[in-house]
Amino acid sequence: MQRVIHRLLLILALLQCSINVFSQLTAPGRDWAGVTQYVYSTQHQDSIFTFFASTGNLNCKHTTGRSSTFIWYKYDPSITNVSNRFDSLYTETGVTSSSMTGLVEGGYRVIATNDLDSTETFTAWLFTDDIVLSRVDTDNRCDFLELVAITSPSSYNIQYDRFYYHDLSKPSQSEMNTYGKGYFKEVVWEASDSRIEFTQSSSLRQTIADPAPLYNSSYDVSITNIFGRVLTYHTDEFTAIAAKAVQKIQVESDGGWEDYSSGESYEALLGLRLESSSINADSIFWFLSNMKTVNYEDEYVVIWKDSSLFANRVEAFPTKDLMRPGYFKIKHLAYNPSSGCKDSVEIAVEVDSSKIKADAIPNVFSPNGDDLNKTFKFIDPEENLKSISSFSIRILSRSGRLIYKYSGDPREWEGWNGKIDGTGADAAPGVYFFIIEARGWDGKEFDYGPYKGFLHLYR
Repeated sequence: MQRVIHRLLLILALLQCSINVFSQLTAPGRDWAGVTQYVYSTQHQDSIFTFFASTGNLNCKHTTGRSSTFIWYKYDPSITNVSNRFDSLYTETGVTSSSMTGLVEGGYRVIATNDLDSTETFTAWLFTDDIVLSRVDTDNRCDFLELVAITSPSSYNIQYDRFYYHDLSKPSQSEMNTYGKGYFKEVVWEASDSRIEFTQSSSLRQTIADPAPLYNSSYDVSITNIFGRVLTYHTDEFTAIAAKAVQKIQVESDGGWEDYSSGESYEALLGLRLESSSINADSIFWFLSNMKTVNYEDEYVVIWKDSSLFANRVEAFPTKDLMRPGYFKIKHLAYNPSSGCKDSVEIAVEVDSSKIKADAIPNVFSPNGDDLNKTFKFIDPEENLKSISSFSIRILSRSGRLIYKYSGDPREWEGWNGKIDGTGADAAPGVYFFIIEARGWDGKEFDYGPYKGFLHLYR
């Protein structure tokens, strides 16, 4: 038991010696240098040297520069007894410096004793960064493209089986793999086609989705590792197989077209213009569905469809007579037959139910030539009248004589100007009776209640 304690005290003394001695262990040709982060060592950390090759070199000198004996050791973590893990490797005597070349990764210790019997101990950890970015694996599908940068050895082995050292300040000398886990410090992906956007940032696995790539492109990946080394790889061009459905909907307005807005109010019969701007698609389709009650349940039923080759036509015009009051869905589908990929987009459209608001009918007018309230007509027809398919109005005197009549589009009706039909004479001031009959595109009839009443003509 006393021998074990004595041996442990000797090891601790050697460790303390290595902590206090100014290091003369160097790595000629090294590409990166750092220090350990021993947890319980506050005064000294050992050197870490990294070579961008498969092996490295170390050189040791006694701080006095005198002729010395150098005993080299290699750290062997497989040895259970931590006090015996530095295994003798090589001895050189009668020289002022000693070198070892072709060294693999691991921990190395040198005990240098000069010709005056002054002994110094140096320890360093050597990393060899010969990692290769060997290829980029791909998984190209309709809804995503996945790119995976493959290294040799694998990224898992790099993070857990490479670039680690042992904490010599701990009794257990536990493994510290800070450099392995942080090896992939920065990963940058780029596409040759700038229209392709990446959904992730710094990762060896890159997924391009929402949308998947729609344009042919090659890809570059650049990895800057924790030691400042840059690994790059350039792929061949990949053919985009995904399709993207893009459509524009316009509504008929004053003989022209204006963009459809879901917040706007539209009335029957609604003229529609459908335009496709789909990407990477050869064939395009449209489906117009109307909400109907089937077996006591509401469901959308296709009432119109159209299709075309994208190269031939990108427009479609649903039958206007179909766009009566109700709820509709317009589905646009884009298809790439060479890859089998397709995509669709759907927009809901509501056509207003027919209405004639009672507030739209005035009860007084004065055609006296002053241009104020000079006709009997609907108030704000754009707001108060919707989806009327037929309209007629009759105005009668109190005795029942027909004074005025009109039938046609209520929006085009200019109103009654107070003239008697047939003669063009001014109707006498007084009370008249009106009868409005109308039918909406949804079949609703307007011929009762507020659609019959009295109006007052003043002059």
